[in-house]
Amino acid sequence: MYNFETMDKRLIIFGNLFLVANRLQTVMDSQMEGLTAKQWLVLTMLGMFDEPPTLKQLAKMCNTSHQNTKQLVLKLESKGFLEVTKDPKDARAMRICTTAKCTEWELANQENSAKFVNQMFSTLTQEEILITMTSLLKIYDALEDMANEQK
Repeated sequence: MYNFETMDKRLIIFGNLFLVANRLQTVMDSQMEGLTAKQWLVLTMLGMFDEPPTLKQLAKMCNTSHQNTKQLVLKLESKGFLEVTKDPKDARAMRICTTAKCTEWELANQENSAKFVNQMFSTLTQEEILITMTSLLKIYDALEDMANEQK
């Protein structure tokens, strides 16, 4: 068995990032009605834009490939949560818009979403939440720098 006291704490965090991501997806998939965790993330990221984004813009915001984002968008469109329309200024570009069904789902699930987040963070103090948030942002930035070095 591992002795966590003597183990490099960075390696423990590194491994736990994967474990937390997998557990989060599993729990969300089992508790969300009508959506998977990845589909929910796409809808959440759509809310970050001032105007309906292109698939390329959405993929960049979700930090995933164009192909993965397209599959998620098509699935959400088939479920009635999204509409994909031609950009009036550029016929080659497609814009992704949420539908009334998406808005209804969000309103119907606000309470459950808040409960889920509250429960997930219930064991952390406000200081720990701030430290975790700051730390994860710094790790993300370091990974972004590493990705840019590969280009």
